[in-house]
Amino acid sequence: MTGTMTKRVSYDIGCMKSLRKLPDRVALKFMDMMTRYMSDPSANGLNLETVEGSKDSSIKSLRVDHGYRAIAFEVSRDIMFVHVNEHDKAYRWAAGRRVKLDPETNRIRIIEELDAVMEPVAIPAPAAPRLFGAVSDARLRELGVAEEELPAVRNIPTIEALEGAEDRFDPLTYQILYAVAAGYEDEEIKTLTGVGGEPDAEPQTSPADLTFGQLIETEQSRQTIFIPDSEAELRRVFEEGLEGWRVFLHPEQRKIAYRDYNGPVLVRGGAGTGKTVVAMHRAKHLADHIEKDPTQAGRRVLLTTFTTSLAHDIEANLRTLCPAHLDARPPRIEVINLDRWVSQFLKRKSFAREVAFFGEARDRLDQVWRSVFDDHELPEGLSEPFVRAEWAQIVQAKGVADQRGYLKASRAGRGTPLDRKKRAVLWDIFADYRARLISEGLAEPDDAYREATEILTSEAPNLPYAAVIVDEAQDMGEQAFRLIRAIVPETPSGDRNTLFIVGDAHQRIYGRRANMSACGINVRGRSKQLRLNYRTTQEIRAWAVSVLEGVSVDDLDEGTDTLRGYVSLMQGAAPLLVGYKSEAKELEGLVAWLRGLPADRIRLSDIGVLCARKVDVERVQGALRAAGIETVLLQSGADDRAVPGVRITTMHRAKGLEFFAVSIPFLSDTAFPPPGVLRTAVDPADREDIVMQYRSLLHVAATRAKQALRVSWSGIATGLIDAATLDAPP
Repeated sequence: MTGTMTKRVSYDIGCMKSLRKLPDRVALKFMDMMTRYMSDPSANGLNLETVEGSKDSSIKSLRVDHGYRAIAFEVSRDIMFVHVNEHDKAYRWAAGRRVKLDPETNRIRIIEELDAVMEPVAIPAPAAPRLFGAVSDARLRELGVAEEELPAVRNIPTIEALEGAEDRFDPLTYQILYAVAAGYEDEEIKTLTGVGGEPDAEPQTSPADLTFGQLIETEQSRQTIFIPDSEAELRRVFEEGLEGWRVFLHPEQRKIAYRDYNGPVLVRGGAGTGKTVVAMHRAKHLADHIEKDPTQAGRRVLLTTFTTSLAHDIEANLRTLCPAHLDARPPRIEVINLDRWVSQFLKRKSFAREVAFFGEARDRLDQVWRSVFDDHELPEGLSEPFVRAEWAQIVQAKGVADQRGYLKASRAGRGTPLDRKKRAVLWDIFADYRARLISEGLAEPDDAYREATEILTSEAPNLPYAAVIVDEAQDMGEQAFRLIRAIVPETPSGDRNTLFIVGDAHQRIYGRRANMSACGINVRGRSKQLRLNYRTTQEIRAWAVSVLEGVSVDDLDEGTDTLRGYVSLMQGAAPLLVGYKSEAKELEGLVAWLRGLPADRIRLSDIGVLCARKVDVERVQGALRAAGIETVLLQSGADDRAVPGVRITTMHRAKGLEFFAVSIPFLSDTAFPPPGVLRTAVDPADREDIVMQYRSLLHVAATRAKQALRVSWSGIATGLIDAATLDAPP
């Protein structure tokens, strides 16, 4: 057996960044070399050569083909690849770099001594400011900027110059500099970057004595360095992109996902903060433990969410992150939306009634209501839509079982007051409706949740679940969370690692609400909040937040939530807000915008057009097809980005997705919120709830955009957009 076989190969994030700039054939050849080596190191040894003139003797090169070289650092049993480029460019890149073992930040860092290799910078006039001229070296060092990079920091004149030099700085240094330039406070910067936090455990070794092999395994280094466990994982990473969530978590995210808890956990955070990412890594973490523990054979993690489409998206992503857990028999992770889980569970229990989730069964509910209203006189001043809303939002949502419970039930948020007499009359209507549902063999989803909860409570069936992870918790109601608590109930031995719940009430688009405490889920002391937006630019984030200006939301428990401190460290172009005189002109403008996007930087599959209504989706698809632009209509299945075409879908379906560029059309005052939806409001309070849902929906749609956002309308823009930001229609 050769020494080569003992080598551990890793990849710095810069390796993938450099590969993405090269021809596909080079990237494929490099990937093939790496996977062949991993599958059989003895037959495919890496012939690394010393880079002459480099500042670090551990820096090596590897021939990819005649014209391209890969740069790596070889330290003891470790080889870490950091860059791939044309021969001369690769060697110039390597000349000024070295590995820095940095115990202060608990990281391995790739440092360029930029003062020695940067192109000459003209000496400015004495009055010309520098971006960090007023920031002391001591402060920058304290925040984590490497000493070797300080001379280059002093040469940066503007924020634009900093952006242009991103690839030349260590990733941590760049993030720190950007935060300083953006005006963040030091403690906030340390929180965002994971520098200077309390260690999770007492170190076994003095920080100064940490080796390369030890530092590469720290949580901080793993933010930007990937060590594959298998050839299959390595190939997936190269195919999917090394910078993605599948490999890297911010230290704060990793601390939340990869640890033990003595009870249920609630993770909140604005759009783009990585809540779903954390939930998926949490599922992997728990499944890893199941796999390693023989006493848990056959156990699994249930990852559930509200919509079918989001469950499909999550499962598709988990197949990249940890496919073995899904393919195991039985699977160690099960992904399913909650309605589907309930339907399958009740079917196994021979539940005799049909659950009206959608379609014909929902139409039958309308018929039952019609028959009830024909036989009852409504209290004065109340309408049929109001009664149905009262049933859904109070009786069903809170699980009210009898008249006494209804008379005592809180109606907070319902605008129209009801005295005791009116409530008594309404209860007669509700009781009749419930009886007719049973007679017709029908059940509403909340009935199904309650039935399943009662079965679980009374029978205590031997379910295989070790834990339940809930994504998009803000869209689930009380009955759903009572059921989730029943699936993994607290036991006399405790509530360790049972429930992990993520959500953001600012993104509530279905009108349901739940209070964790009221559902038997105690998250006090275990409520976490993510504040750093990893997806969108600061400009897009700020615009999306402005849509929610002045709105107060709950924290999914017993308090209120806020987006204070919700920030993005990426900068970009301001959202494009465009008004037109007609919808025909608006569609023409959309086509022109799509054609103007740089085809060499943006694939069609990375562009999304998001509409409020299905009919608008069809109109957009027709216009783009007529213009010769490929399209893909996203419905309930997962989005396969390998299929070319601009993605067109509803704002609701876009939940959980992200695109490089997003266009949101038809935001006129007569179309958004849709008039038909507003007409369903039963009173002013109900109308305000609907408007709030559409504010949240627009916020969700806007935060799907990573780098470019376009918002358009015809005539007068919706009142949900700040009028001060709008231009006159062309």
